[in-house]
Amino acid sequence: MQRWCFPSPYDFFGLPPEYKPQIHEQLFQLMMHSKGGFTFDEAYNLPIYLRTFYLNRLETFYKKEATELKKELKKQRSRPTK
Repeated sequence: MQRWCFPSPYDFFGLPPEYKPQIHEQLFQLMMHSKGGFTFDEAYNLPIYLRTFYLNRLETFYKKEATELKKELKKQRSRPTK
């Protein structure tokens, strides 16, 4: 019996092993910076588009938080002390 399929160096649907460190880095960042919002299993089983969305959203949140903190510190430094 002849197999009819698209030419691929892999016999399965998935990513090659060199992508594993990238995936686990994403999982670590998502679990760490969501402050317990995701377990490993939840993060691992998220569809890629959702995992990417949450990572981008966390990045936006923390950048905004850092900007606001810098503004607040600048305000405090500019106030005259007694």
